[in-house]
Amino acid sequence: MTNEILDIGFIWELLDPRSIVYLTVVLLVFYLAKKTFDILAPYDLNHQLTVADNKAVALTFAGYLFSVGVIVLSVLKSEEHKGGAGSVAVAYLTDLGVTVAWCLFGIVLLHLARLVNDKLIFRKFRNLKELLEDRNLGTGAVECGSYVGSGLIINAALSGESTSVSDAVLSTLLFFVMGQVVFILFGVLYQMVTRFDVHEQIEKDNTAAGVSVAMNLIAIGVLLSGFIRQSDSLPALGVWFVISSLLLLTSRYLVDKFMLPGQLLDEEVKSDRNWGAALVEGASAIAISFIVNACFLA
Repeated sequence: MTNEILDIGFIWELLDPRSIVYLTVVLLVFYLAKKTFDILAPYDLNHQLTVADNKAVALTFAGYLFSVGVIVLSVLKSEEHKGGAGSVAVAYLTDLGVTVAWCLFGIVLLHLARLVNDKLIFRKFRNLKELLEDRNLGTGAVECGSYVGSGLIINAALSGESTSVSDAVLSTLLFFVMGQVVFILFGVLYQMVTRFDVHEQIEKDNTAAGVSVAMNLIAIGVLLSGFIRQSDSLPALGVWFVISSLLLLTSRYLVDKFMLPGQLLDEEVKSDRNWGAALVEGASAIAISFIVNACFLA
């Protein structure tokens, strides 16, 4: 034990110049991700963040940046995606190129996830109008949660092992699509169990409703990503969705009864627009999702 405490070998690994190079590449990826957002967003991001001081857009972009970080983390941790560390200069440059390519692939999937979620989960109102004209923080929160939840799924889809690049791409696409399908199903299920119309409340600028939905989307993203890292079985994914959704919705009931005694949680969100209560509910859901993963997927 003493030898391990006094060991200085790891210091040289910390001082490896390749780490600085990879960090520089990651910063380039973030720059490209921001430029991609600029191109695809139907508004001037810089204007909305600085001149207009639009907090709803800031929430959306914050979720996007966090998700990009989660995706980059998955790529950096996967030796398969980087191609392995090479001692020859050409091999090393190839590693860097492959890292950037996989990161950009993940960012493309993230934008696809946003389009799908906007059309299918939040189909009853115009997100763009809510963000720009109404500066609706609830909408910003929901888009933030949607980005983060999808980013977690993409993170897990990118972490699989394959024998070839084509297999890796196909596997990533398959689990991305299946993860998004289950993600959307949970959004529908969440609407069914609440005592209020989620879309209606968010459209009415109810920030509490947006916070509640957003954090539950993050929680289901944690649950789905945990499973995808552990198994390639699609039937098992369906069973896991049923189990994890029931546990997540049960936790919502328990929070209502024991952590927020008194008025019903749905009434706090709908009538009082109590985003503090929604925050407690959402934080509990995310914490429970990590615990459920540890119990069932360890």
